[in-house]
Amino acid sequence: VNHLISISGGLNARYLEIGCQGNKLFDSVASLNKVGVDPERGGTHRMTSDKFFENNDAIFDVVFIDGLHEYEQVHRDAVNALNCIGVGGYIAFHDFLPASWKEHHVPRINKEWTGDCWKLAIQLAEAKGLEFVIIDVDCGVGLLKKLSHDYHVPDVSVELKVAEFEKFVSIFDKLPIQSYESVIRKIVKA
Repeated sequence: VNHLISISGGLNARYLEIGCQGNKLFDSVASLNKVGVDPERGGTHRMTSDKFFENNDAIFDVVFIDGLHEYEQVHRDAVNALNCIGVGGYIAFHDFLPASWKEHHVPRINKEWTGDCWKLAIQLAEAKGLEFVIIDVDCGVGLLKKLSHDYHVPDVSVELKVAEFEKFVSIFDKLPIQSYESVIRKIVKA
């Protein structure tokens, strides 16, 4: 995240974090313009992301989404975040690569929990006007760059809503997974 901040205005970059919990990431982000949203603890706004976006009119340079790890919520957060970043802005997502069906299971049944956030990755990989990869670190970090205001994310939510872990296993090799090093090299050149 700090690398994205450094190439998006440095200390003046406008940063939004959805799902701050204990502020581990939020406190380490090197920006003077930070907004953090969490309904329980951490950040600057004690509310749900839906409520925040309902009243938000700010534009951000970098958004990090690590809220409720359920497809429908992360999908809403992505749509809302896309509406509040400019062209060239970044959205990062946590938990796109579950290691097992237990990590994927909704509702949560395991200490380690990615939920079914991976479903959004399928949509973003097929989007137009957006650049999207999954970085193979920390349970899979999705990274999206908004290339145009004229973007399109295919609506396959009906099929994805009912998809289970077996679907993830079957499409895993088709996901745009890249190493941290290759993504950083690409971003540095941009």
